[in-house]
Amino acid sequence: MLHSISRRALVIGAGVLIAASSIAGAAMAFPDKPIRLVIPYPPGGASSLNGGVIATSAETYFTQPMIPTIRAGGGGLAGGAFVLGEPADGHTIFLGDVTINSLRPLVEDDVPFATTDFIPLARFTLDPLVFVASPSAPFSDMDGMIDYARTNDDFRYSSDNVNGWTYVAFRTLEAETGVSMQGIEFGGGGPALANILGGNTMAYAGAPSVVAEHINSGTLVALCAAGNERAPTLPDVPTCTEIGHNVVWQVWLGALVHKDTPADRVEFLRDAFAKLVEDPGLQRLMARINTDLNFLGGAEWEGELEAEQARLLEIYAKAQ
Repeated sequence: MLHSISRRALVIGAGVLIAASSIAGAAMAFPDKPIRLVIPYPPGGASSLNGGVIATSAETYFTQPMIPTIRAGGGGLAGGAFVLGEPADGHTIFLGDVTINSLRPLVEDDVPFATTDFIPLARFTLDPLVFVASPSAPFSDMDGMIDYARTNDDFRYSSDNVNGWTYVAFRTLEAETGVSMQGIEFGGGGPALANILGGNTMAYAGAPSVVAEHINSGTLVALCAAGNERAPTLPDVPTCTEIGHNVVWQVWLGALVHKDTPADRVEFLRDAFAKLVEDPGLQRLMARINTDLNFLGGAEWEGELEAEQARLLEIYAKAQ
């Protein structure tokens, strides 16, 4: 009898342990549903191009599909606000950039979040913006564009948003040359590109992933790249400094997550992105869209952002 009771107790105890283990495992499972990669700009710009490629290659490393989700508006701010309004459980990731996450919260009063509201997971790119002209423009080099803008009121360039990538590039050029240049804000890089390709504006400045194929096909004319070095995907395009203009404006794209996301999930996501960027398939796809991967892991990148923000404030002050 005692033997029977003991055996029954062991069976019950084992069942309790298995059940407890199953409950703990379910509680710890992450991710347990598809991950959204929130892209804050309209289709056609660097964010949507790169975000689509990243999401396509991600499932192997994240154990769940990654779904690119466009939440455009407010020059990218609507996407950031959307991410912060979702549960901080790691299933919603923001594809942020240098202006949304570093510059604009520092220099604008109505940004709905602070630089510290996101935890950095992975920086993917660090690209110089490339100044380009329409083939129909009355100039074909940087000096020609500056001279034309100095003497003609009809000069217009395609811009993204106030304090966006292209806006800051041209404001920096204005500060360097003393020439006032009129831009038209189209709400994102995709629409801005469409308008210069359609002949509605004369110039633009965009990431290599956006402009390189048009430079190579002759539908845009390269003027210079605003980097410390030539862009690897556009080796024949000189830096602006090489041709006598001290304009340096390099921009990044990176993944960030709500600041209240649990630490173990942050580490999982950081580790998954670190593995993803080593994937040969991702690297081939990035090269196909003329993106040069320039990866920084979340912990290292976190240390870089504070210094970057100080540099951005200096650039912005000069551009005013």
